[in-house]
Amino acid sequence: MQTDSRRSALERLIEYSPLLFVAFGLLIILVSGKGMIDGRRFVQRALRVPGVVSDVRTTFTGRGEHLRARQRPVLTFTTLDGREVTTEASTVSNLGVGNATEVLYDPDDPTRAMPASGGAGGYGGVVAGIIAIVIGLAFFAGVSSLSAPSTSGDPAGCEIELPDGSSETIDCPPGLGSGE
Repeated sequence: MQTDSRRSALERLIEYSPLLFVAFGLLIILVSGKGMIDGRRFVQRALRVPGVVSDVRTTFTGRGEHLRARQRPVLTFTTLDGREVTTEASTVSNLGVGNATEVLYDPDDPTRAMPASGGAGGYGGVVAGIIAIVIGLAFFAGVSSLSAPSTSGDPAGCEIELPDGSSETIDCPPGLGSGE
């Protein structure tokens, strides 16, 4: 009896595991959407001034063939109230040292700045999230159809109503009997 309940728990786990793709996809969409909204809010309230890339800071993630470099420009600019600021951009960019660029900065915290060409973020994360959801739902539909109840009888018996109003007891499909 215990092995049957373990097996059915394992079968349920396998059946519902594709929904992790759906949850992961929703999480990606939520995080990407929040980033896009925050980026647009920043761009709307930011002030625009001329600046220059005074340095480029490179960080590496991953290992071996998965090693990726992220380059963030260090921006030097003068705020509208005359303060000179040098700060690392909040976004990655391909701008090289010495390049002139327009800078967007937060008037409340000028160290929060980015090249004006950096934009407010794209839809890549949202698209990736949608793809993960579609894959998860497709796998879930496939796994669910494989584990759907068969028409072989379950000895518990199910009562059905016949067209003439009478009822009859038949063998129940697995999972629908009163014994489960």
